[in-house]
Amino acid sequence: MATALAEAGRNRARRGGILLALVSAWAFIALSGCSSGPPELLRVEWILETRPEGAQSYESLSVFADVRDPDGMEDLEAIWIINDQAEILWSLDSSTWTSRTVGGDTWLGAADLTLADRRPIPRGQWRLVAADLAGNRVSHDFLMAPDLAGKAAPRAIFEGSKLRLEARWPENFLLAYDGAGALIRTVVIPAGSVELERLVGTADYPRIQAIAVYGFDGPSNRGGFSPRIKVK
Repeated sequence: MATALAEAGRNRARRGGILLALVSAWAFIALSGCSSGPPELLRVEWILETRPEGAQSYESLSVFADVRDPDGMEDLEAIWIINDQAEILWSLDSSTWTSRTVGGDTWLGAADLTLADRRPIPRGQWRLVAADLAGNRVSHDFLMAPDLAGKAAPRAIFEGSKLRLEARWPENFLLAYDGAGALIRTVVIPAGSVELERLVGTADYPRIQAIAVYGFDGPSNRGGFSPRIKVK
């Protein structure tokens, strides 16, 4: 009898251990399921840009999304930028996307997306898709108007110590580079001719070796870079 009672106790203990393990597993799965939510796309911003290449120019696309993930940003696996009609897909992950923090918001995306043969970027319907490790996806469509025409980049003239714009955009920015090609200063360019040192400030002026101009037209989602000009 004692042996039978002992064996029954051991069986109850084994069953209890198994039940505890199952309950723990179910609890883990349930908790994981509750915390696993799809990414959120709060905003998507894009701009079609003209960039210089030798004596010619080409179009590129820059796209960034204000992305949130309830499971943490490390749970975000991929971002795809897609034009279904033109059969174009750019795939980004944490090793290739650019991350920018603006006002506490995290923006992920890429600049200077181009086609292999430098063809113009197709107009029409585009979409940005964000996916997490669990396979959850969220999508945001944006339209590049079919009649969105190309636009010449701004043109800057550097004469002596002064900078003058010949082709202006609604907004124009000076991009100042050091000898290694690193961007060290961005500043709004006023109308007319202006002294470069006055524009960038006496602290940065000695480091500047080359400049370019970036034109921006927000309402039409257009941007353009002038060729770089050596100033020293």
